[in-house]
Amino acid sequence: MEINVGGKPPSIELSNDNALVTDSLSVQPTRKIDDLTSMFQKYQRSVVTVWSEIGSGTGFIVDTAGLVMTNHHVVGPSELISIQFDSKTKVAAKVLAFDPERDVAVLYVNLSVYPDALTAPIAKENPVAVEGERVFSIGNPLGLKKIITSGIVSKVEERAIISDVNINHGNSGGPLFNSLGQVIGITTFLVPGGNGPGVSGVVRIDQTFPTLEQARKKMRDASAPDARLLPVEPTDPYPLEALKETIRSTKLDRKPYIFTMGGFDVALGTPILKYELQEEVGLAAEKERGKRTKKRNEAVQNTFEPLQELREWAEYAGEYKPVLFVQAAPQLRETFMSALGRGMAASGGIYGGPAHLKFKTDFYRMKLFCGDKEVEAIQPGKAATVANAHNAFVNVTDATYVGIYSYPPDAISPSCGKVTLQLYSEKQPDKPESKDLDQKTVDRVWNDFRPYFTARDNTGNSR
Repeated sequence: MEINVGGKPPSIELSNDNALVTDSLSVQPTRKIDDLTSMFQKYQRSVVTVWSEIGSGTGFIVDTAGLVMTNHHVVGPSELISIQFDSKTKVAAKVLAFDPERDVAVLYVNLSVYPDALTAPIAKENPVAVEGERVFSIGNPLGLKKIITSGIVSKVEERAIISDVNINHGNSGGPLFNSLGQVIGITTFLVPGGNGPGVSGVVRIDQTFPTLEQARKKMRDASAPDARLLPVEPTDPYPLEALKETIRSTKLDRKPYIFTMGGFDVALGTPILKYELQEEVGLAAEKERGKRTKKRNEAVQNTFEPLQELREWAEYAGEYKPVLFVQAAPQLRETFMSALGRGMAASGGIYGGPAHLKFKTDFYRMKLFCGDKEVEAIQPGKAATVANAHNAFVNVTDATYVGIYSYPPDAISPSCGKVTLQLYSEKQPDKPESKDLDQKTVDRVWNDFRPYFTARDNTGNSR
């Protein structure tokens, strides 16, 4: 047999059974698309991202009328919930029914904004799954959209399915499909393994039927959610070289980003500030090594860069997004009785014990104004925080919420004339603390996003 070095390689067709090798040079290699690939391409249109004030997760469409199923812990007590279909389409949603015990919630959303929406077929046969059966899930881990993971059913319990399908952060509430492309459960929790990925817990789909029926009844008397499109994160990235160059060339002044108002400590987070905070240890080590090797002419230069692998992973995963984060954290204060008792003890020359601290307030919501116009947040969020410290100086056990809102990159600019931040507490939900940002802060935030605007304008995209 002659071998034509310059010719085309033999054709190999992949199949479930074997590989067929053909000598024909006229046949192009083909890729076998199996059922799993086809079902993923089809049913990803039934999967959505669920955003709430306490985080994000996955959901799936179960009714053409606009019902979406997810885990209850994804939405929790949140008052602001939204559904995102793709990178540009996000709308408000409301909770119709939920069951905390089974960790199920059914949401109502207006599907008119997304004509490509598809209802996920629900398995109704019994048993819904067979041990050893191949299954797959579609979710949104790490902020990446529509990711598929597959595995097998390890065990079928009365109320749950155990599988080796990988459930990452962001997958909670997603559908688990069987080999027929039918939803057999909701991916809910992960039990990590000692030396492996662990096993996944899935709420059986038949356990959700009472909650789904309750939602359908309530939907009859409920008004359809608003179809107005909500702000979404930009899809184009912040230029990474600009981040690195800014940090290397100048010493960043952190004062414009941080201030206090009322009982809150406030921080404005830009990509440049976030990069500087995360890289300061590595950059400091790099500078010290540079000073040392610079003194030796024979030293080999530029051979070591601290935390390089971690830095690259953050960049590829979209760590530095072109959005503005505003964080409002309630401050701790000493209680009146603690201060009184310690003061009286100190006046007599006696140690009054540790200071008893409590949070001054509890975050409820925030508003940002550019001039007289309110800037709508991309994602309004709350993060629970616990203070628990007991030593000779302080004694504190308390919990509260920290507000973390994300805004578009042009939310704060000199063209606003005046930029105002309002913070609301749970104690006074209708009476905000208000502060006008000084010009130095406005200019600093605006300049941090200039490289992004420049890069976007150069690619022909409009602001």
